[in-house]
Amino acid sequence: MLECGVNWRNRWTFWGFAITVLAIVSVPSVEWVSALRDYAHFAEGWQPQPLRPSRTTFTPREGRGVPDAEPDMVSVEFRHKAPRAKSVELIGDFNAWTPGLLKMRRNPNGTWSIVVPVPPGRCRYLYWVDGGPQLDTETPTEPGPRGLTVSVRMVK
Repeated sequence: MLECGVNWRNRWTFWGFAITVLAIVSVPSVEWVSALRDYAHFAEGWQPQPLRPSRTTFTPREGRGVPDAEPDMVSVEFRHKAPRAKSVELIGDFNAWTPGLLKMRRNPNGTWSIVVPVPPGRCRYLYWVDGGPQLDTETPTEPGPRGLTVSVRMVK
């Protein structure tokens, strides 16, 4: 009688290696299946959901009537001449004096501009040029928040 000598160590090594290779090969396969599914959705005309519009809120201003009612807004263009500036932003009562919210656009002639909806009445603001405040030389000034002198414009 012949004995069939099976080397169990080699068998376990083989199957361990086969399972490892299968696992390594299947990871990219999952990515391929996902990519093919996305392409099929695209080819069928599927499009992702559009972004939902958000609502802009404004800092309440004391003495302007009913606090819960939204005031009528007026679009106002702000322009500042700063040809050497790297960045110019607009800060004021309308954005709680927070830099980084209203970045201005540079025009070819070296002026920066932005159009912002503001409520009618006094509008206090500053230009934030390269990280520091600058006044609007075309409008009157008055003391503002945090000890700054700010520009004032009447909006009708």
